[in-house]
Amino acid sequence: MNKLIDLTREQGQDYGTGLVKFNHLLKETGLFDDDKLAELIDKTPREFYMITHMNVEGKKMIWRNGDFNGLSGKEVIEAIKHGQLWLCLRGIETFSPEHHEVMEQAFGEVANVTPHIKTDRSQTHILISSPNASVLYHTDIPIIHHWHVRGKKRFYLWDEKDKTVLPDETLEAVILRETEEEIHYEKDWDKFASVIDLEPGISCTWPQNGPHKVDNLDGLNVSVVAEYFTPQAKRKYGVYYANGFMRRYLGLKPSSTSTEGLAAYAKCALALLLKKIKFAQAKEREMMLSFLLDPKNIGGIINLKQSEHKPITQL
Repeated sequence: MNKLIDLTREQGQDYGTGLVKFNHLLKETGLFDDDKLAELIDKTPREFYMITHMNVEGKKMIWRNGDFNGLSGKEVIEAIKHGQLWLCLRGIETFSPEHHEVMEQAFGEVANVTPHIKTDRSQTHILISSPNASVLYHTDIPIIHHWHVRGKKRFYLWDEKDKTVLPDETLEAVILRETEEEIHYEKDWDKFASVIDLEPGISCTWPQNGPHKVDNLDGLNVSVVAEYFTPQAKRKYGVYYANGFMRRYLGLKPSSTSTEGLAAYAKCALALLLKKIKFAQAKEREMMLSFLLDPKNIGGIINLKQSEHKPITQL
């Protein structure tokens, strides 16, 4: 297979710590055309997809989780093209060897020009979303590498060190999984954001926990997203997890978020222990099924009654 990325060692110096942007040729593989995506949807196990609908209630945009409701992959693609929908096919390495193979090559090429950094990828997802859909202001726990393949979108990124746009307690709540990744946002913060227009063939990664939001601009949007950690990213996770525990359960007010030194390593050890005994699991938020795709109205949804809502199992 021909080379898939155009990234130099100089560009890759900030990989894992800063904003890195480069070109790729994933679209040329043919694996992200409508027919291939429909085949992929058809073979995706229920535990590996999330279909989300976006609508405005008052002044607030609400995301809700749904189900294909028996629609075929081709019908799901058409629904996304005509609706306000966002589909995540999670962990494609589990059920799509051909997509896994091409992404392994792409990440192998990245690794060849970033020998200074060790990364540990957990899962790779495919995102398919409607032409005018939006992704709410949120923060992710791991570092994200975004490969944009089809459509156009505008990406707004904020400084993760800015405590105004990302207070410590907010990040702790996300890491402890007390809340969704969507977090408090003020329109005035837009003036502090870096704005990046993503077109087919653009790949980018940014600092861990960098708050961001996305507006689709044109066409069916298709991207590949990989979650990864570096050693420092794992320590940051551990520090914030421990700080959140100490703030909530011990009545302390931890102020240090340093990932270096004995205190940081002690916090990471505490976080590891708490995770092992599943201390916070009972308070983790639960994803609920609240709508079905409408087979008679492509792009539409069928709202379920509150009494019909049920948890969605994800692996």
